[in-house]
Amino acid sequence: MSTKRAPSSAKRNAAIAAAAALLARRRFIRRLYGTITILALLAGALTAANLAKLPHPNSISALPRSSAAADFALYTLQRDTGKDNAGVKKPDTIRGTSLSAADQGVVIVSAPRIQEYAVLPSALAVVTLNDDNTSSLELVPLNGGSPTLVPLPSLGTVANLNVAGSKHLIGFTFTGSSANDKNWKTLFVYDVDTPSTAPRAVQGINGTVSAADWRFVPGTATVIAQTEDRSMFLIDTLSDGKVSPLGTHAGILGFVPGTNELAVSDPGLKVGIDPPRYFTINLATGALSSLALPGIIAPDSTQGATTSAGQPVILDSSGKYAQVVRRYDAGKEASVVTLTAKNGTHMIFQPDPAWSRLLDVCVSPASDYLSVETAAPQYAGDQYPVRPEPSPMRTDLVDLKTGAVLKTVPGFLPNWCG
Repeated sequence: MSTKRAPSSAKRNAAIAAAAALLARRRFIRRLYGTITILALLAGALTAANLAKLPHPNSISALPRSSAAADFALYTLQRDTGKDNAGVKKPDTIRGTSLSAADQGVVIVSAPRIQEYAVLPSALAVVTLNDDNTSSLELVPLNGGSPTLVPLPSLGTVANLNVAGSKHLIGFTFTGSSANDKNWKTLFVYDVDTPSTAPRAVQGINGTVSAADWRFVPGTATVIAQTEDRSMFLIDTLSDGKVSPLGTHAGILGFVPGTNELAVSDPGLKVGIDPPRYFTINLATGALSSLALPGIIAPDSTQGATTSAGQPVILDSSGKYAQVVRRYDAGKEASVVTLTAKNGTHMIFQPDPAWSRLLDVCVSPASDYLSVETAAPQYAGDQYPVRPEPSPMRTDLVDLKTGAVLKTVPGFLPNWCG
C-alpha cells in the first residue's frame, strides 16, 4: 500500500514546493517594488526639498571680466530690507571705493542676504544666508569670475569671518545645525590657494577650538583665540601642538600698531564703579603689562542722565586712542567720537542729527582715518539671524589729524574693521 501512495505524495510535495516558490517570487517582487517606491519617494524628497537646503552659491559678481583683479581702498556691505514691485526683497551688495571724496564706489557683489565678508588679494570671501538660514561661504573673484563654494563640514552657521591676506588664509567659526553635530563655534582655517583641500579645524590644547572671539595676528597664520570661559591662546593654525596660553581676560581690543603686542580689557576692580582696566600681552614672551590709557571714562549716572563709553580704539604705542562716548538723557541719545592723547581729550566727530546713532569705529591700516558707522536714531533692525544690524547704515571717513569728514559711503562693516 505504501508503494502505491508514493507517486501521489511526490506530486503533492512538488506542487507544494512550486506554490512556495511562486509565493516567494511574489513576495520578492512586492518587496522590490516597495523598495523602488521608497527610493523614488526619497529621491523626490531629496530633489524637491533637501537639495534646496544644501549650501549653494548665492552671490553674483557685478564686475566685468578682466585679466587683473580689481583693487579698492575701502569696501562696505550695504544691506537692503526694501522690496521690489513683485514683493521680493532687494539684494544686499558689497561696494568698493577709493578715498577720493567724489567717488561713491561701485557694486562688486550682490546676493539676497549677505551676512559678512572679508577681503583677499584676488577675491572676496562672502558669507551668504540660504532660505533656511544656514550659511554658504563663497569666494567671489575680483576679476569678475564666477563665485565658488568653500566646502563646509555640514549644514550650519558660519560666523566671525577673518582673513590673513598675506597667507591666503581665511578663518571662521562653524556651528552645525544638527543636534548631533560635534561642531559648535569650531574655529576653521581654509587655504584659498589649495581649494581641493577641506577647511582645517584649528587644534588647541584639548582638541579642536571653540572660539567666542578670535583674529589673525597681522601678517601671519597665527591666531589669537578666546574661548567661552575667556581663556586666550596664541595658536599656530598650520602646526598642531603650537599653542601658548595667554591668560584669562574679558575682551580682545586688538593689536597695538607698530608693536608685537595684543591689547586686552578687563572690568574695573569695582564693577560698575571703577573704569575698565587695560593690558598688553607681548606675543613673543607672553609678558603682561598694564596699559595706562589717559582719560578713560568711568560709568556715570547722575540726575537721570547716563554716560557710557565704547571700547577704546588704540591708535599707536603711546596710548593715543579714539572712543565712542554716549550720553542718554530723558530717553534721548547724544553720541560723539573723542580722541585722547597724553595732552588731553577732544571731540573729533559729531554725527549728522539724521544719522546720530554711532555704532562702531575702527582705524585705517595707515592710522590716518577713522571709519565711523552710523544709523538713524529711529531705525528698524534687519532681523538677520547672525550679526543683525540697523537698517539703513552708512560709514563716515574722518581725518584723524583735522577731524574733517573725507567722505560718506553707504553701508557698514568697512574692511578696515575686519
